[in-house]
Amino acid sequence: MIFTQDQFEAYENEFNNAPDKSAFFDRFYDPDAVFIHPFKGTFRGKDQLVGFWNSGKNSGHDGIHELLHLKNFLSVEDKVAVQLDIEWRCFKDTDYLGHRKAGDVFWGHCAAFYTLKNGKFVEVFIYLNLVRADEDAH
Repeated sequence: MIFTQDQFEAYENEFNNAPDKSAFFDRFYDPDAVFIHPFKGTFRGKDQLVGFWNSGKNSGHDGIHELLHLKNFLSVEDKVAVQLDIEWRCFKDTDYLGHRKAGDVFWGHCAAFYTLKNGKFVEVFIYLNLVRADEDAH
């Protein structure tokens, strides 16, 4: 079963808006999922990954609210590849991916590769480049 762009857009919308990522994880991830982040490490299973996602209030990580913006999508068999712009809105002073002040907004360009098992993500591997302040985010 191929994971469609419509399904990914539903994933993106729920990720962007869920104040707690527990139900989101259950809907889209295999219980034994592995999520590999280039700066934050490897997260295995629901407790670790949801703990990372929920580490700040307002569905952020350590003082930020993260928003995904899909740019490109490709899906074949049990694989999905996406290009995303990621927007981080700081709701408090934070050191998430560098020192930031409350009210700051910063961006990254991301390529993410997903492997599916029984229609759910079992592995996610992310490449991430932070956008410089003088660079256009989109």
